[in-house]
Amino acid sequence: MSHVILTLGGVVFRDMEVPEKISFGGRQNLAVQQLIGGGRIVQALGLDDGKISFAGIFSGNDAVARAQMLDAARALGASLPLVWDGFFYTVIIDEFCAEYRKTNLIPFSVTCLVVSDPLASLAAIAAPVANLISNDLAAAGALSGQAGVSLDGISAGGIAGVTAVQSALQGVVGTQGGALNGAVAQVNGAADAQGGVMAITQLNVASSTLAAAAAVSGYVGRAAANLAGTLL
Repeated sequence: MSHVILTLGGVVFRDMEVPEKISFGGRQNLAVQQLIGGGRIVQALGLDDGKISFAGIFSGNDAVARAQMLDAARALGASLPLVWDGFFYTVIIDEFCAEYRKTNLIPFSVTCLVVSDPLASLAAIAAPVANLISNDLAAAGALSGQAGVSLDGISAGGIAGVTAVQSALQGVVGTQGGALNGAVAQVNGAADAQGGVMAITQLNVASSTLAAAAAVSGYVGRAAANLAGTLL
């Protein structure tokens, strides 16, 4: 990577100071609801950028000055631009370690905490609403079989069929809610073990279907709202 220009704040890394690798990435915050029967509902809550780290060796007559500059930025907790190749982040130095060997030879390692990722933010803003609608309908479709409702009448390009699907979902919620109450009563009043097992099985089926129908209703409702907004 020696041909790549890397800068952190006012420090420019040059020649062999540019590390062979820079670790970056992160995770997506996910809210996971496990459903009875083995299904799950997953909702993406937003990105959680991980720490960016790299190491190298300061060299040259200004090696000490540049090492001290990064250490001072760490002490101040200043927000700094971190730029290389096609990457741009605003970061705070979480950890800076250096080893003085000679005036012109100072190995170092840096770990940065991402404050913001402007490029990712711009991409999110530029993402068309159609993608959000498609994602919601895909999530709803994955649960539609468990809910016992067909989404064939809905497409990301038109609002037709949403009312019919929402009505069908309301019917499922009502029916399975009654079944759930009945199963609970059977569990409580079971005369023997076999009757209790059968009642628990019915309870599991009803609760699983009810949870899936509620989730599908939420995804379809949000897709319909976004779709309506694009038609205004």
